[in-house]
Amino acid sequence: MDFDAVVLAGGRAERLDGADKAALDVAGATLLDRALRAVAGARTVVVVGDERPTGVPVVWTRERPAYGGPVAATYAGRDALRRGTALIVVLAVDMPAVSAATVGRLVAAAHGHDGAVLVDGGRPHLAMAVTAAALDAVRPDPVEGAAMRGLWEALDLADVPALEAESGDVDSWADLAEVLAGLDRVRKIGSVNLHDWIDELCDVLDIDTEVDEALVLDLAKVVADNVVRKAAPISTYLLGYAAGLNEADPLEVEKLAARAQLLAEGWDRPRDAKDPVDIDDAVPDDSTVDHTGDRFDD
Repeated sequence: MDFDAVVLAGGRAERLDGADKAALDVAGATLLDRALRAVAGARTVVVVGDERPTGVPVVWTRERPAYGGPVAATYAGRDALRRGTALIVVLAVDMPAVSAATVGRLVAAAHGHDGAVLVDGGRPHLAMAVTAAALDAVRPDPVEGAAMRGLWEALDLADVPALEAESGDVDSWADLAEVLAGLDRVRKIGSVNLHDWIDELCDVLDIDTEVDEALVLDLAKVVADNVVRKAAPISTYLLGYAAGLNEADPLEVEKLAARAQLLAEGWDRPRDAKDPVDIDDAVPDDSTVDHTGDRFDD
């Protein structure tokens, strides 16, 4: 179902000593970046708050007067959307564990109701999907200072139970530490046999090939050390793609890996440098797309 989104990013952050909450770094990404990843599937995204650079196009607006509260900000965002809007996802910027998968569950649960809201222990949180018609019908007058709970109670919202840390919000420094701990939950199973993993993965991917893991790992290390860590898995993926085009001939793969390592060892182009004129870069930039929680069914 198509939806538009409103990200609420204009609070005072008083319990964070007035810090710029949207710019807070949480595990390598700002709170605003995380919120924008969560609503990446929206047709139009409105951010209610002070303008700042973003990696994706957004519409900026502000409630008037500023700091009028989440209800006022929600309606400021709604007013900035085109009138053809049917379903709106409203998300507070301070919920870093909300992902695109969370938003997908909210959008799905909204069917047959005014909308859906994320709940934890029966308590609603400021992550919801609501129809524009229903939101318009219950608009308080005035919106400034109106209570979010009153808005929730006026709407027929389906409950969407939060998973793991999804309901965590950052209102204080203690909240930030708690959310960071929740985001760091990774399943630990100890040492594994790499050959077993490669064999099973090849079965799952339905490929029959011999993998020179030392060659691949060496390339990944050189790229991570000389370019940037995030470039390592992308580079090894592209090496595999090139290997497929060369019918996985071992000697050709070694040559390709050597070329890639030489490129990485000599890489000195900073992030904001322009491409050389002899490079026609037709590769789309999908770096802001968040696939966290996505499932790919066969």
